[in-house]
Amino acid sequence: MEEPGSMLYQPQRQSIWAVVLILLKYIRITARQLWPILLIVLIKPTEGRGLMVMSVVFGIAFLSFIYAIVAYTRYYYFIKNNELCVRSGVFRKVVLNVPFDRIQSVDFKQNIVHQFLHVVSVQVDTAGSKGSELEIDAISLVHAEQLRTIVLAYQKTKAAEIVPSGKPIPPIPVMEEVPELILALSSKDLMKVGISANHLRTAALLFAFFVSMADDIEQLFGLDVWGQLDDTTLMASILGLLVMFLAIPVLLFVSFFVTLIRTVLRYYNLKFWRDGKSYKVVSGFFTRNEKSIQKSKIQIIQWATSPLKKLFGIFQMNIYQATSAHQHKDKSLIIPGCYMEQVQHTLDTIVPKYKDAVFSSHRMHPAIVILMVTLLGFLPAVGFGWLAWFNGGFVQWILILIFPLAIWMGILYQGKRKLKIHPDFIVSEGGIFGNTSKLIEIYKIQSVTIHSSPMQRRRGVTSLHIYTAGGDISFPYINAKVAKQARDFILYRIEVEKKPWM
Repeated sequence: MEEPGSMLYQPQRQSIWAVVLILLKYIRITARQLWPILLIVLIKPTEGRGLMVMSVVFGIAFLSFIYAIVAYTRYYYFIKNNELCVRSGVFRKVVLNVPFDRIQSVDFKQNIVHQFLHVVSVQVDTAGSKGSELEIDAISLVHAEQLRTIVLAYQKTKAAEIVPSGKPIPPIPVMEEVPELILALSSKDLMKVGISANHLRTAALLFAFFVSMADDIEQLFGLDVWGQLDDTTLMASILGLLVMFLAIPVLLFVSFFVTLIRTVLRYYNLKFWRDGKSYKVVSGFFTRNEKSIQKSKIQIIQWATSPLKKLFGIFQMNIYQATSAHQHKDKSLIIPGCYMEQVQHTLDTIVPKYKDAVFSSHRMHPAIVILMVTLLGFLPAVGFGWLAWFNGGFVQWILILIFPLAIWMGILYQGKRKLKIHPDFIVSEGGIFGNTSKLIEIYKIQSVTIHSSPMQRRRGVTSLHIYTAGGDISFPYINAKVAKQARDFILYRIEVEKKPWM
């Protein structure tokens, strides 16, 4: 009887539907580059120019179709000597071999086209890679599952020193455990996640989009948007001020619904699984993403709440694995809408000793309040006051209130920021209006550094930085003596601990 996944040891082409997906990819790239030109043709049609532009567009589409077919016929993937091998290239031959030892995760992605065609995109990530090491555009779900099972089987047996280097892996073992569903995000909880999301960030993005669009409109059509607004303000300053005060709640209202819709589409039908020694999140409406992290590769566990999340009693949990600093967010598991019992259960399965751990706790020095008030309150308030004095602007006088707000924020930050130390764990606690906790197992720490500015040295404080392969934690303005003791203790625990960090 043929072993599961044995076909993968022979060169395989992608699904024939890969042609469609490759074509759509290049059409999408072309559309992003040409949309300003197409917009001009639609709004200001000129007979000769429009015909020329449309000819160029159809020509690019035809060349993209030919390219997609050739790319499909020259793309092969297979397994050889415990490596995932890919042979591809249209104008030049590309050979990529990824050893199983380097693979961090094998994730699946299905946009709406993938779902309609019953195929998946496979993304293979390795430690230190800026993005995905490789991506297979379209293969059957059966082959994708077999590929991931083979990689996990190798890594399990390799960790147990069953597979000598360079030897083929043994037959795929039967699953030892039934997958455990830790969280299934209900519709009610999904709405809580959307309502409690960061709407101010969306508002800032919408405002930035409006600014960029205003510049594009000016360049394309010669319409001076900002000049017209200035004229309106000069002619009717009271009306302009009223419009501004009305625009702010409208912007926040739009931001709320944009964030809510985006959250629903991203986390629709989210499920968080523990599958043996791996953790997996599956979610998405139009694009269905499936990400997994092996327990041994987990570097940092974070759980956080905001005022609105606290009102609903929910947390967002992030699990970071070993990766490059540029991509640690993209390669992390994000589990929103967790209740405390689900956070605690996840911690119990990953770090069972944490529940009974007793920590020594250290706060930030009160000087951090002075620093925050100076940078975030005093200096901006002086700037706004100067503008208000010379321009007579009512809005600038109101913005001076940022000074007492900065004092309040500084006091909250200093009160919540804590470094907690245990022989096995480091925990960072902090937040201003919400609360965030980060947990690191000490033996997974890569390095510890201390940095002091002249001002810090005069106050007897320093900044402590703790680095892992999945991110870092910084403690500014901590007592210098405590920081040195923490550094020496962490380095000692790393030295005596024999467990591998991955």
